[in-house]
Amino acid sequence: APVRGMATTLPTGTFGAAPGAGLGLAGPPGDVEMSSAMAPDTPGATLLMMEPTDRMERTDRMELLAMCQQQADQLALVMQQLGLMDATAWQPPQARSTSIWQVRCAFRTPEHTVSGSQYFALFIWVSLLVAQYFLVREVCTAFHIPRDCRANQGPVQIMGDMQYLLSMGVVLATFTGMHWPDRLAYVFSFYTPYCRGVVFLLLFLGMAPAYGALKEIPSLATFTLSDTGIEGHHTPLIASLVGAAVVVFLHIWLAFCHNPLKGFLAYLVSRLFLFAFFAAYWVIKCQRQDVVFHFHHYAWGFLMASLAEFNHPMSTVSLACGTAVFVQGIAAYGADPIIAYAQA
Repeated sequence: APVRGMATTLPTGTFGAAPGAGLGLAGPPGDVEMSSAMAPDTPGATLLMMEPTDRMERTDRMELLAMCQQQADQLALVMQQLGLMDATAWQPPQARSTSIWQVRCAFRTPEHTVSGSQYFALFIWVSLLVAQYFLVREVCTAFHIPRDCRANQGPVQIMGDMQYLLSMGVVLATFTGMHWPDRLAYVFSFYTPYCRGVVFLLLFLGMAPAYGALKEIPSLATFTLSDTGIEGHHTPLIASLVGAAVVVFLHIWLAFCHNPLKGFLAYLVSRLFLFAFFAAYWVIKCQRQDVVFHFHHYAWGFLMASLAEFNHPMSTVSLACGTAVFVQGIAAYGADPIIAYAQA
């Protein structure tokens, strides 16, 4: 029977199951009423009073599920406070802390605390990199695009490429948050009207062959950046620098506008460290005359993709294009070192 003194009634199945399911409530199904502690003007109460179609229009499915779970937790707490449910029958979920300054880990607990969803998200990401690698290899072997690609890669060379691709791919996933299930769900959302997953896959899978096809343009075919300077036409370099500047500025602006100071500094310092690491190659080259330097375009792609950690359309585009160039450079030309000792 309904609990007396309640203000708002929650019909059966509001949370996708019978009232009390998963909350430790006993008794036959029926209407459950919400305490006045949950005022109608709260976001949760407003959500529950909306029609299903209105809810789906105003929020994404993931956000709706999260808000419903939050209201279910609040309802269980109210039931405990009113003495309608045993306090030991339900405990608030222990959210995993992502801040080193607010650690809530129970170190005495011996369980495995890493979510299996993180491994699944990482598996999806790595699978995309591997699929792109073999797609570029097939285009190179069958159509010789780009014209100077290494068409006859043996298993030894492929395993060497995979070692670099997978290790740097996991690093890239860490910088861009693609190992988090909610981040993966944002990028690969196939629901209308945005269909971000379709846009990402089209850019990711189409960018690598398109980039390789640029070699068919004579003025671009001989462009390279090495220790002897800029070889070939300067237009690709100018376009690359302008594009890189736009991507860097956009992501620093996003980090500054949508993060607290600590989050912005963490983003800025981590990316500066990554860029400084690749700049160290040039520093070593300047100090030693017995090494050769060649800044491969897979490094450019990796650096641009490492900036794209935000749930923003332009960040998603940067992630897709930068990662595609990163994989294309390794698949078409191999994971050659940026600096190496000069051969006698």
